[in-house]
Amino acid sequence: MKPRKLMYLTHRWLGAIIALQLLAWSVGGFVFSILDINDVRGTSDARAQTHEPLTPQSMASLPESLSAMLVDPSQPRVASLTLIDRGLGAHWEARDAGGVLVYRMLPDGTPAGQITQSQAEQIALHDFLPESSVARSQLIVEDPPMEYRGGMLPAYRVELDHPKHPHIYISATNGQIIARRNDQWRAFDFFWMLHTMDYSGRDDFNHPLLTIASVLAILTALAGLSLWVWRFIPRKNRTPRTLEATP
Repeated sequence: MKPRKLMYLTHRWLGAIIALQLLAWSVGGFVFSILDINDVRGTSDARAQTHEPLTPQSMASLPESLSAMLVDPSQPRVASLTLIDRGLGAHWEARDAGGVLVYRMLPDGTPAGQITQSQAEQIALHDFLPESSVARSQLIVEDPPMEYRGGMLPAYRVELDHPKHPHIYISATNGQIIARRNDQWRAFDFFWMLHTMDYSGRDDFNHPLLTIASVLAILTALAGLSLWVWRFIPRKNRTPRTLEATP
């Protein structure tokens, strides 16, 4: 078989094998380019959380119980102290050098316990700017859904009654909003799955299926380019065809 014909056949069959994945990559790239990343992340509909700057006045109002913990050598060392409102009113958060929450207290020094389900719903409604109501909520302590893979647990999932179908995930420890999910995020995540070809975890780029598909796509492109190059290179030593005269 001549090399050029072999390249035609190679290009044809490689294209047939990889065509659907090439289409998925192309459609995914188009979707990624038209979706606003702020809409995907839900931040365009989110209320900004307020961090009150620490002033001499606010430090003077520091609860005695928290002040005692800060200087107590037997307690975990505090690297940062924040007065923050996550939707339930201002409270103090003390964290260690690794960012782990050490203490959480109300302004009067009362220890703030774990967030309740009704408080989580209140935080979600406060965070989501459009008019909405709570459709349902639940505490997740294990086996988080795919849209919250890798998220901090325990956490509340608060589903809001809104056309965007927002799900807001809130830490049960301190009321921090860990993730916001909506229909645009789910569309993005679906095409991201097709893009990475990781149909279980969706975020792994280092697996054989993606490597094989990428190699086939590269070979398809190289075969096509080779055919174009051969098309414009003049054939040497061509023998003109002659018609034999019939007797």
